[in-house]
Amino acid sequence: MNELDIIGVRFIEAGPVSYCRGGELRLGVGDYVVVRTDGGERLGWVVIAADQVLASEQRGPLRVVERLATEADVEAWRANRRRAQEDIGRAQALAARADPRVRVASVEYDLAGERCRLTFAASDRVEHEWLRRQASELLGADVHVEQVGDRDRAKALGGVDVCGRALCCSSWMTSFPSISIKMAKDQGLSPNPTKISGVCGRLLCCLSFEVEAYRELRGDLPKVGKRITTPVGSARVVSINALSQMVRLRMDSGEMVEIGANELRAQYGAAVRPEELEQTIEEPLRRRERQRQQATVAVLSPVDTPAAARVQPPAAPAAITGEVVGNAGGEGDGDGAGGEEGAGSEESADGKRRRRRGRRGGRRRRRADGGEAGAPGAAGGQPEAD
Repeated sequence: MNELDIIGVRFIEAGPVSYCRGGELRLGVGDYVVVRTDGGERLGWVVIAADQVLASEQRGPLRVVERLATEADVEAWRANRRRAQEDIGRAQALAARADPRVRVASVEYDLAGERCRLTFAASDRVEHEWLRRQASELLGADVHVEQVGDRDRAKALGGVDVCGRALCCSSWMTSFPSISIKMAKDQGLSPNPTKISGVCGRLLCCLSFEVEAYRELRGDLPKVGKRITTPVGSARVVSINALSQMVRLRMDSGEMVEIGANELRAQYGAAVRPEELEQTIEEPLRRRERQRQQATVAVLSPVDTPAAARVQPPAAPAAITGEVVGNAGGEGDGDGAGGEEGAGSEESADGKRRRRRGRRGGRRRRRADGGEAGAPGAAGGQPEAD
């Protein structure tokens, strides 16, 4: 099969693209063709030419184009569309009598008008065999019934949304994006589902159109509701206007402060920090540092004292003589009460310390015969000679 023969065909407005083989036909964008499908022959128009098809985009079964659509085929297609619009109301009345939960979404006929595809939406899963039998008798065709979601029902019926324009899903969207309430919060919208829901009752599809741009504008700014610490106190982030790039803060004192997003980005993490960072990381470190300082006995640190405030050292004490030492020890009374002066030292005029030997004992005692005792009066002295 030649890849240049593959084209993209669409059967309904804003519907999925079906890839078909053109065969010998040289088809361009806008040509009406007739394609045989499981539901009979259907009329479609080329939206992707053979030289515009990417191999990675080809999905689903590959069908074959039967022929170029004639004027009669186009007229039959228009007549079947008018017939389908009338039969939607008839099928809805039929379904409501049997099960009020069933809401008919669309009715589509093939070119011959012999086969029909009926879709409906319901809040719960519904066994629809009864609907197929009764709808076949009512419409006079071979009906294939399929249950779809609320978005598909809105896409099939069409209409105008809260913005005043035609529904995106019925005018140009070919698939439904994944929508979450977080997308509304990222864009500063109210999380109330009734305010951000479309006519289908689901979240607006347009919430996904600009969410990436809002996330990029917000960047690394703190989220709304987070508490931060600033040089002037703690504050809470009240709102972030991504378009005007302004951040509104409520200080603990009650004052409202607005700061530019670029200025806050420059200070965030340094002067302005998340409160959780200070409580979980910095506060335990400061607590351990205080405990360490309290457990320390002393911290020795050098002190630079000015020269003018320095105290001059005291002068050297006068030399202590042996007599002074002896007198301090008390007079000897024969039982060794006198003290002993050890070797002393004195400082000479030239600054050198000289050692001076002291004298032993106190006053010399007179011997009974008038002589001086050679031994000191301290106890343990040598006995007198006979």
